[in-house]
Amino acid sequence: MNIVSISRAGAWYNYLILALLIPIGAFVAYKIFIRYKVIRAGNNEIEIVYPVLKRKESHPLRTILAWRENAIKTGKNSTYKELEILFENKQRMSIGQKEHTEYTRLVQYFQHKLPKKKTPSA
Repeated sequence: MNIVSISRAGAWYNYLILALLIPIGAFVAYKIFIRYKVIRAGNNEIEIVYPVLKRKESHPLRTILAWRENAIKTGKNSTYKELEILFENKQRMSIGQKEHTEYTRLVQYFQHKLPKKKTPSA
């Protein structure tokens, strides 16, 4: 609604504002909504579903080359944890603890199923 009212005003700076805000809004929509993914692990495979794109990827555990958990201290009492997975086709996936509810269960699953493919944190 604001975009329509700004464009009707007709001043040059309104068009400049639109030229700046529309790409930023499109980028945010892409990162938040379009790249939304659901990750399922079990039966010796990882399934990644992108509901908005209607795309599904399935990777058997044997196609994982390496995985590691990075922990970065962000404050006195807080830590940011991220799980990185590298597949055979050189595809890399990272999963943050704050963004995924079952992060700890996924790390435990990897520790149980793929202990030899764990690499040390950087």
